Formats: sequence, structure tokens, C-alpha cells
Amino acid sequence: MKDSRIRTGLTGIAAAGLLIGASFIGPAQARPHEGGGLDPAQRVETRIERMTDQLGLTEAQQAEIRKILEAERAQRDLQRQALRDQIDAVLTDEQKARRDAAMQTRLDRRLERMTERLDLTDEQVASIKAIFDEQRTNPDLNPSDARERISAILTDEQRAVINDRSKRHSGSDRQDSREPTDRDRL
Repeated sequence: MKDSRIRTGLTGIAAAGLLIGASFIGPAQARPHEGGGLDPAQRVETRIERMTDQLGLTEAQQAEIRKILEAERAQRDLQRQALRDQIDAVLTDEQKARRDAAMQTRLDRRLERMTERLDLTDEQVASIKAIFDEQRTNPDLNPSDARERISAILTDEQRAVINDRSKRHSGSDRQDSREPTDRDRL
């Protein structure tokens, strides 16, 4: 009985700590799916800037937090890959083939939408398609790295279009939205 109360108390303390931490970080960081058109390094810097403004971080604190955030991203990528491996171990070869075909269809639609929205050149389309193909076949290429590579292919104007759309949608609850975010489209 006493152990149960201790665990309940610790759970409550942990939940309160998370809520307090989220309030310091701000709403944009409390929802990691809202990255907008920023690449992962830019999101880290934006988060550090916001925390510095709110909390008055020193340069040393900024550097330490940067390391923590980058390590967290790497850990998240490893967890994502472990999840894929576990799912692959359960699927049959036929199911894997169907999954791969569905993924290819989604990537083709994404590339088509990007081409229309951003007026991509044939060279850009070919480069982005190569990244999509690599992402589909290479489990070591995580989504963040793929987005960074695609962003490098785009012109400043094209990146501005993506950022503008992301800013317009940043106030909405994207989890309930039927329209995928530009980040998802990249």
C-alpha cells in the first residue's frame, strides 16, 4: 500500500515537472510535429533562442542544451529504426512488398505536389526523387537528414514558399488536420 502511494506521488511529481518544463519551452516546442519548413539544426537553434530569451541562458548553457537536443534527435532516429526492424520481423515478404508499393505511391504523390507547388525544375525533381528512393531503401537515412538534403536542393524562393505555408498553418492543430503539413510533403 505504501509503495503504491509512493509510486503515485512520484508519477504526479514527474507529470508536474513535464508540465512546468513544457511551459518554459513554449508551445512550438511542446508540439514537435510542428517543425515548419526548418531543418533540424534550425529548429534546435530556434528552440535555444527562445529558451535564451525566456530563461536568460548563458553561452555555456546554450552549448550544453544544444548537445542534449542533438543527442535526443539521434536517439529518436535510433528508436525509429528499431521500431521498423521489429515490424519488419513480423511482416511476411508479401506484406513488405505491399507496404513498399504503398510507400512508393505516397512518395510519388508527394513529389508531384512539390513539383506543382514549388515549380521544380526537371533537375530538382530528379534529385529529390533520388533522395526519396534512397530514403525508401536505406533505413539509415532518417527523415530529418532527407529533409535537410531536399532543402539544400531548393532555391531560397522555394524554401520561402514552404516556410510561408508552414507559418500560416502553425496555429492549427495539425494532428486533427486532414491536410498534410509542408514538412510532411518534403
